[in-house]
Amino acid sequence: MNEIIVVNVGGSLLSPNDLTLFDFGAANKIKELISKHSDKKFILCVGGGNIARKYQKLLEDKSFTKDSEHEVGVALINVNAVMLKAVLKDQAEEKILRYEDFNDESTISFQQQILISAAGAIGHSSDWNTMKLAKRAGVTKVFSLTNIDGVYNKDPKKFPDSILQPTLKWDEYLNIIGNPKEHFPGAKYPVDPLASEFGKGNSIEFYVLSGNNYENFERAINGESFIGTLIN
Repeated sequence: MNEIIVVNVGGSLLSPNDLTLFDFGAANKIKELISKHSDKKFILCVGGGNIARKYQKLLEDKSFTKDSEHEVGVALINVNAVMLKAVLKDQAEEKILRYEDFNDESTISFQQQILISAAGAIGHSSDWNTMKLAKRAGVTKVFSLTNIDGVYNKDPKKFPDSILQPTLKWDEYLNIIGNPKEHFPGAKYPVDPLASEFGKGNSIEFYVLSGNNYENFERAINGESFIGTLIN
């Protein structure tokens, strides 16, 4: 049986800014890396990124409900998933997991090398979605490719003396982010709080890695030394 690698493909990689609504270069780098590992299967759970936040801000500015912001985030995650599937072509399953598929508790199986996941119910981030799929696939490791190189002891944008944490326990991580009790639309945690509680309760190891360093990601999935943070 092929080893299954579960990856949270951060929306910040696929939709980084207003000039690049979808980054085909980043998508092709993911395709190239996966092609090198024909002995493995991959579940790719996609985030929303800049395009999702732009639409959420439109609703926020007009004082629409948080549920509406969640709903548009889910919709734009689905757009990113369709775009990524177009790049991956025949390597990916025809079906993209989305919406009610996240209500399913059965074991995940798929025939192609890649299974792409979009989003499910409102109120959950791509972090939570990824961990849920990992549990269904019987996998205890999740690799998160994002626009940061790991978790710091405090916000590195505000504190120049912040220190990258190579390893953290889930409770230590939750203390760093202030122990919030809910996930807000567009929130920018390394791992959102609800997903963190899910990871803690299901003994999931969560690797926070830069999505701009695929050699580093490859070292991590090979069990070698890497730059980033392992939360368990």
